[in-house]
Amino acid sequence: MRNDLLDRRALLAGIATTLAAPAFARAAPSAVQAIAFDGFPIFDPRSVTAKARAMLGDRGDALAAQWSAKLFGYSWLETAAGRYQDFRTLADAALNYTSEAMNVSLPRPMRDALVGAYDELGIWPDVKPALMKLRAAGVRLAFLSNLGVDTLSANMERNGIADFFEPSLSTDRVRHFKPSPLAYGMALAAFRLHRSAIGFAAFGGWDAAGATWFGYRTAWVNRLALPVEPLDVRPAIVSRGMDGVLALAGLT
Repeated sequence: MRNDLLDRRALLAGIATTLAAPAFARAAPSAVQAIAFDGFPIFDPRSVTAKARAMLGDRGDALAAQWSAKLFGYSWLETAAGRYQDFRTLADAALNYTSEAMNVSLPRPMRDALVGAYDELGIWPDVKPALMKLRAAGVRLAFLSNLGVDTLSANMERNGIADFFEPSLSTDRVRHFKPSPLAYGMALAAFRLHRSAIGFAAFGGWDAAGATWFGYRTAWVNRLALPVEPLDVRPAIVSRGMDGVLALAGLT
């Protein structure tokens, strides 16, 4: 436990040093050389809802929607309070709360199966062709996600895309969920590039805002056709699919 704490402190110190280092204050390069991905521009989360529907019928859709909202609310609450529990732990807590609030009977094996559905995601149809173009162009790729490394690894392996990506940057490493700057800063430390040479691919509008505030050129892969967040920042690109990520890298 002490070694883990020392490693985490060293990582956080490294991120802080990277953010402040003079090498990252020089003139920004003109092209995106690396892209950090949220999990869901790549992985299709609709299978989680489908599993809830298979278990609970018509109530499954409502439970999945409320569960998702509660889960991300918990992640933001933990980060704002300076606390941290991993995604899987919060997913289970949020599901437990949601089932009780909706008066839905959800025994432990069913809860485990629903939380485990995050390890069994498919990918969107346009993902592999886009990843091949990015790799051919020499663009470096990594996940920067609130999901745990085990979940990211399981989904990469089952979909045959692990070879496209560098080691995953899970928020478990810094114990701060996005949109904490410490979470986004992991890409600076990993890629060792000026922040304007790093693109970010977001699934949620809030994540696109957070990454843009941090200083990354951001593509919002808005697969659900939601409105842009009415804030003081807008992503560089908004698209329905991976074409926006390719445009971010100058490949369209």
